[in-house]
Amino acid sequence: MPELQNYRRVLIIRLSAIGDVVRTLPAVNAWHEACPETRFTWLVEPAAASLLEGHPALDRVLVFKRGLLRRPLGSPAAFGRGLWSLADLVRQLRRARFDLVVDFHGILKSAVFARLTGSRNRVGFGPGTAREGAHFFYTSRFQPSRPDLNRVDRALELAAFFGVPKAGEAACRLPVSRQSTQRAHELLAGLAELPGSGPLIAIHPGSSPATAYKRWHLDGYVGLIEALVERLGARVILTWGPGERETAERLAGRARVPLLVAGRTRSLPELTAIFKLCDLYVGGDTGPMHLAAATGTPVVAIFGPTHPEVNAPRGAAFRIVRHPLPCSPCRRRSCPSRLCLAAIGWPVVMAAVEELLAGAAPRRH
Repeated sequence: MPELQNYRRVLIIRLSAIGDVVRTLPAVNAWHEACPETRFTWLVEPAAASLLEGHPALDRVLVFKRGLLRRPLGSPAAFGRGLWSLADLVRQLRRARFDLVVDFHGILKSAVFARLTGSRNRVGFGPGTAREGAHFFYTSRFQPSRPDLNRVDRALELAAFFGVPKAGEAACRLPVSRQSTQRAHELLAGLAELPGSGPLIAIHPGSSPATAYKRWHLDGYVGLIEALVERLGARVILTWGPGERETAERLAGRARVPLLVAGRTRSLPELTAIFKLCDLYVGGDTGPMHLAAATGTPVVAIFGPTHPEVNAPRGAAFRIVRHPLPCSPCRRRSCPSRLCLAAIGWPVVMAAVEELLAGAAPRRH
């Protein structure tokens, strides 16, 4: 491989999901710090695009609007627009003349995009790590040091393959703009009406439809929220994303203590800014959990079937609460029992919250 400084135009491919994009950023941050003259472009799907737009390490963000290719019934014109959008994206990728393309995603779709750039240097993971035959599309392949490596460290190892120096914990932090912070304060205007004066705690009970198997039961959240307010005088806010508002409102309706359901965020930076204002975050193994940790906010993560080492948050103090079973970790999204989550009671989560709060300095709100 050529010297690191020889790569002046670099394409980063990590299409989704939100948490995986967050966990790829430290590698790009470290690379940008080592080579500030390098111009980075990132190819991503719409769900995580707002997280990258305006990021100081990136020169450009390209968005693959995959939803446009799902032909609506009776609407060939819409499908045609989708094909035109895809063709335009490929033209932009080829015109950029990238010196290097790095596929941090490692699936067939991302590898095809890498090949379509026409770059002579296309690097990704080797067989066993890359999936769906993606490794056949790369000119160089990299194998992580072990399969159960934390995803942040795996991305950093791939960057180190090109000579990027090992990054410190600061590389895991997400910048939060003044505008996003101002918007976060607006969304939390109702905090003044809450009676408590204790820590400000964000709870994110939902997840995307595809990751419903990661959700802790609402009974647990109800018990936890009531204990937080009654024992600690905490001010609890419920955050939510697309399709999750009903879950947050149902939880708020069941709790017998005052709390605040946050307003609708328009972007991931706004949600990130809310987390940065908080003293603690509680939620499942989801993208918002990684966003909260990337702001430096302590995290209590409630894990079900997913691997605790591979998916542990980075960038902040954290505690993982889980109920290990002989069958876990696993990838059975359709598990009928979800005992690994059902067996977790709120007292053990509360203990993790108290432990983290005891060692954290309160924030100014």
